Amino acid sequence: MNYDNEQAELADLALAAAEELKEAGEPLVVWAGGDAPNQQNWLVKQFRTRFPEVPLRLKVDLSKYHDIKVYQELLDGALTPDVVMLQTSHDFEAWRDMGALEPFTPQSFPSLVPGYGDPDGAFLPAYLTCFLPQYARSVSAAPSSYHDFLRPEFRHRLVLTPPHDDDAVLFVYDHIFQEYGRRFLEKLAEQKPHFLRGTAAPAALVGHRKYLGNLTGYLTPPNQPAISFVPERDFFISWPQRAALFRLTRHKAAARLFLAYLTSYEYQSLQNAWSVRTDVDPPTGLRPLGDYPNTNPLEFIDWMRDREHLHELRQMMMAIFGPVYGQSPLTDPALLKIYQQTKL
Repeated sequence: MNYDNEQAELADLALAAAEELKEAGEPLVVWAGGDAPNQQNWLVKQFRTRFPEVPLRLKVDLSKYHDIKVYQELLDGALTPDVVMLQTSHDFEAWRDMGALEPFTPQSFPSLVPGYGDPDGAFLPAYLTCFLPQYARSVSAAPSSYHDFLRPEFRHRLVLTPPHDDDAVLFVYDHIFQEYGRRFLEKLAEQKPHFLRGTAAPAALVGHRKYLGNLTGYLTPPNQPAISFVPERDFFISWPQRAALFRLTRHKAAARLFLAYLTSYEYQSLQNAWSVRTDVDPPTGLRPLGDYPNTNPLEFIDWMRDREHLHELRQMMMAIFGPVYGQSPLTDPALLKIYQQTKL
């Protein structure tokens, strides 16, 4: 397939962005959702290598913190970020309906999976994320379902994200609740798991220290002490992280460059992950996402709209697992040490 049109667009936008930022004496500012400060380092490195003349400042924070600041700045009429890229998919729909977003349809637009973004380009899918259960290579038998984590060997050896502290994790636990009932969650609590805020630290710790399992980890590279797996029957979450620029965006050429690059075949094909594009192969050893009947990226988007249901679920999870403790995973010294030691 020929991607000359995408490359030509990137070249034109790069020239415009460099001139724009040079004149302003400011960098392109992106606010990205995440729960470890280095989660977007690879993207930043790729962008800076590809466009060295376009300075980029990317700030990672929890999506539920970023969005509050965006709403406040929109009310104030002055916006710090040029691009916002978050897990909270419902926010983009709200901002679109407020008339706050600046539509953009890059040359990549026809290749994006329908439904992941806005049909008119008000917001775009940046990348596709999934959570997969993980287990340490040292376990006696490889688990194939969430129910397997109730085995005695996992008692005191699970490291988990509090489900009532992260909407994507809460979505997984909602499915578990619907499938197995409240009693399963109570039995999981009886396993005495170690809870850490964010998804990054639990994912990093499986296979280290005493930890043998995690229900919402990441796709694990080969030769790691932990193994991730796609459940045979149980649900697993996948969703497109959304991104957009705003009518108040100050550096619009640079913002368009960032979004065009993010959704380009050039960038999307570099990742060993499921893609938001229809023309990128799935991760090594896995089938196309649509071949798995136990995940649906659009379901999470629908689920996120029902904020009352999410509130009720959080209350139930707090009753079962207890309150959330600890600092933000972006600033907690103990968690920062974990990221450094495990080279997350």
